[in-house]
Amino acid sequence: MDEYRTGPFILDANRLPGSPRFMAPEEWNKGAIIDQVTNVFTLGRTAAEFLGTGATSVDAWMGTDRMRLVTLKATSENRSARHRSVREFVEDWKSVD
Repeated sequence: MDEYRTGPFILDANRLPGSPRFMAPEEWNKGAIIDQVTNVFTLGRTAAEFLGTGATSVDAWMGTDRMRLVTLKATSENRSARHRSVREFVEDWKSVD
């Protein structure tokens, strides 16, 4: 909550504070845009932690295959491959079987 802002912003520090486990790659780069796509990454990592040991761990995964795919999309290192908004992530998540 220390870094809450009402809208997208450009990171003016070397990194944002927080647990590295939940941080999107852009949160480590001064000058990066921090926005809903960044929030999607954090939500995806949170879901991965609740359903297993992380989005890339198949052995401990307790969700469905579709949940895993949604989580993998949300936590892609490539921003353009992620859901474009929190709403899009939630709609995709609700559509899982």
